[in-house]
Amino acid sequence: MTYTTLEAQIRTLPIECLDEVSQYIEFVRFRHQQKEPITVPSNSDAFFGCLKELPDGMRVQRSARNEWN
Repeated sequence: MTYTTLEAQIRTLPIECLDEVSQYIEFVRFRHQQKEPITVPSNSDAFFGCLKELPDGMRVQRSARNEWN
């Protein structure tokens, strides 16, 4: 079916149906976008590069225990 044929069929619809047709078109576009593969970068720095280095919990505990010695 060509765009002109589809447009001609849409033009014959009553105005009350246009919202439903618009919603269906958005649904078809959404479903098509879901089928496209999502590319994930192999470099994890894009995801974890913004995190600060957290201190080692055991070192923090040892330094707290040794503080009074």
